[in-house]
Amino acid sequence: MEYVIPGKKRKDGKRSPYRGRFRLSSNEKFWEVPLYTKDKRIAQKRLREIVQEKEDERAGFIRPKREREAIQRPVLEHIEAFTAERFAIGRDEKYVRELKKKLLVLVAEVPWKFIADMTPETFCAWRRKQKKSPKTLNDYLSAIGGLLNWLEPVIGPNPLRFVERMQTAVEPTRQRRASSVADLRRLIAASGQRGVIYLVAASTGIRRGELRSLEWRDVVLDMPQPFIFVRKSIAKNHTTTKQPIPEYVARELGKFRPVEFRPNERVFRNGIPDMDTFRGDLARAGIPYIDEQGRYADFHSLRTTFSTLLAVFGIAERIRMELNRHSDPKLTAKTYTDANVLPVSQAIGVLPVLIGDESGSHIHSQQLVPERPNLSATVPIETEESISLVAEGEIVRPAEDAFVPQSPKAKKSAPCRDRTCDPVIKSHLLYQLS
Repeated sequence: MEYVIPGKKRKDGKRSPYRGRFRLSSNEKFWEVPLYTKDKRIAQKRLREIVQEKEDERAGFIRPKREREAIQRPVLEHIEAFTAERFAIGRDEKYVRELKKKLLVLVAEVPWKFIADMTPETFCAWRRKQKKSPKTLNDYLSAIGGLLNWLEPVIGPNPLRFVERMQTAVEPTRQRRASSVADLRRLIAASGQRGVIYLVAASTGIRRGELRSLEWRDVVLDMPQPFIFVRKSIAKNHTTTKQPIPEYVARELGKFRPVEFRPNERVFRNGIPDMDTFRGDLARAGIPYIDEQGRYADFHSLRTTFSTLLAVFGIAERIRMELNRHSDPKLTAKTYTDANVLPVSQAIGVLPVLIGDESGSHIHSQQLVPERPNLSATVPIETEESISLVAEGEIVRPAEDAFVPQSPKAKKSAPCRDRTCDPVIKSHLLYQLS
């Protein structure tokens, strides 16, 4: 049912534009919509189009108007609105910046202009051409999936929801190695003012991007335990952390800090060395960039070195995980620990001898199976003088028998020992005590 309603009469004698009323079934309420015309025939035609559109939407022939409008908007407009909303709900600046960067790369390279262009086939075709790591490609999928999930109320189901993530349980494309202490010392000495950057990176595990954004207000040196405040806005895991630093590193940073500095001034105002500069510093220190096993000593390997040195010096894995700011212990134990540097051979040397020989060597059972805590080793006393041993007020002389005699056989009437107790007498005593 549908009909048009004439507009109300104004004071000047003219009428307002027509309005339309309709309902799609008899058990529904009426809808009222403006028709924006004073011509009755045009009003009736517009109302019929509106009703037809609603019927087509209900029958599933077309998408709802809100969805159609959202689909017709450029993807770039949706990205702007999405990232603005991320800021509004309190996500940190670095996260939003990286998220927007990934979305813009996808829009430019796939390419996608409208939501209707976003199909699993176009995304997978783009992904197959990429040389990026599986983890990075999954990050791109997460970024575009976040946008489409956010748009679901207006565009309907996420068109990429059934695209599978790539398997990441594979060897990384670049194998990194940990540097020795001697190599680190040569690198720091050969790099001039850049040496303090390498020193901080290898002593704290702070990442390259985080080092670039450090400000002097983040470096706290005048405390018993100096630390670097890694703000969540610059941290990769978006978590604020106080990263402790060794005292000698704090002294070097104190020398490096200008006499007059601003709290918000960058610590490394000349920036972090690029890879060409870093490879040049390695060459001056006599350190190969790629070793004979094909493993790299790039800037990020300083973080691997930090984690491996902690393992070599016996730091517990849970503490290493915390210092590396990892959420997964597997990442600490495998990816960021160079097994070639671990003292594996020395660990084998501490095992006990398990075979005997003709000279009388044998397995020492007391070394393999530790004694109970309440047993003490025999202490020989070699003296002719009279010695009294006092134990809880009782005096025992060496002349007396030092061996503990066996328990005497209990009499039938003895209630004191569980092993030799007469149950009849014991129950009788319990009855009297109760």
